[in-house]
Amino acid sequence: MKKNVLNICKLIALPVALYVVFTICASGFGLHNLPIVISQSMIPVMMGLGLYVMMEAGLMDLSMGARTIFAAIIGGILAQKFGVVGLIVGCFAGGLAVALIMAVLYRVMKIPAMVISLGIILIFEVAGAKLVGSSGYLRIAESEYFIGSYPFNIILVLIASIFAYILYYRTKIGSYITAVGNDEKMCKNVGINADKVKFIAVILTGIFGSLSGLLYICYSGSITAGTEMTSLSMVFKPIMCVILGRYMRKNIECMPLLIFIGGVSITIIFNGFIALGFSDAIQDIVLGLFLIVILGFGAITENVLKLKRRAVKV
Repeated sequence: MKKNVLNICKLIALPVALYVVFTICASGFGLHNLPIVISQSMIPVMMGLGLYVMMEAGLMDLSMGARTIFAAIIGGILAQKFGVVGLIVGCFAGGLAVALIMAVLYRVMKIPAMVISLGIILIFEVAGAKLVGSSGYLRIAESEYFIGSYPFNIILVLIASIFAYILYYRTKIGSYITAVGNDEKMCKNVGINADKVKFIAVILTGIFGSLSGLLYICYSGSITAGTEMTSLSMVFKPIMCVILGRYMRKNIECMPLLIFIGGVSITIIFNGFIALGFSDAIQDIVLGLFLIVILGFGAITENVLKLKRRAVKV
């Protein structure tokens, strides 16, 4: 127990250290930015909770951004007619519908999930733009979007994280998803229907995609529909959250917490670079180097430990 508490403290030290560094280096960065940084990190964290399910099952999904935007558009349209209830129902209807379509296509067509996700992006970006209309812009009232704005967005993410923890570690389907991702052939040999497990995994991402859509439209109370795969850029931060979380997994086995820490850390880096006046290109380069260093250091450490064990045996 003490070891777990110590490891959690070490992990929390990462975003804290990053925040202190940027507060010292950037004059416009400080405690007054904290609510903004936390709010901005909630969307990639929520998307990361869903992407982890796919990645743990051995699948790659690039459509989470498009699914988030489409869910937000459906929620925004219904919110204009039915208020907060319409917003919630619309986001879940849009997010789960697209997830179900994606799951059926993957199950029936037997082609890589990443290929299907690219098709989903193209189709539902256009569908969302058509629903919004020629303006390409949709806005909802403050009385409707308060439910997903700060600090309620943090509460939603915490609830989703608890649900994700139960799903990942306390359910049979969670165990099957991990098993299929680790060794699909062995799972089939012991009687686990791997195709069915992956089908369910894709549908489960719809829950997190729906909540991401809710947070997305509530962040500013508006949404702009884009085409030509503009939503693709939204998926990179959540993927980084999962990658960083998987790297920190050796400290404690709690992926929702690790994804949360990863999301906050990456958002701090992005906002810190903006405060320093770095261009978008420089931000992407430094962030990429940051991930390479973190992951590379982990790989080097593991190799060194393996060499030491071999030397001890000899």
